[in-house]
Amino acid sequence: MKKHWSALVSAGFIAASVMGFQGAAAAAPASPVAVKAHPTGCSAQIFNPDGQQGATAKCNKSNGGHYKAIVVCKRLLTGELIDREAGVWKSGGSPSIVWCPPESASLTAGFMTKAS
Repeated sequence: MKKHWSALVSAGFIAASVMGFQGAAAAAPASPVAVKAHPTGCSAQIFNPDGQQGATAKCNKSNGGHYKAIVVCKRLLTGELIDREAGVWKSGGSPSIVWCPPESASLTAGFMTKAS
């Protein structure tokens, strides 16, 4: 889920130049913008306390970014696969946790990161 804004910005400037809006593309920010990085040292694992099914994720360093746990669950009766993600982005502290729906089991655990 990492975003590559430089490619999008470059494409926008090229499009503006082709359309004849060179003046608009030449504007520069008045002050430096702090760049935030994605979290590092991240890991995820299946989490099954007391028979509940889910996953946890934790990153050692946030670098100004955020992370959250994701899990793939499998319905016990039908075999249907269900993707779930934690509702809240974390930047540190306790791990991010996501739960599977009732009557399903955790298959894989993972995490997503973002730079803001």
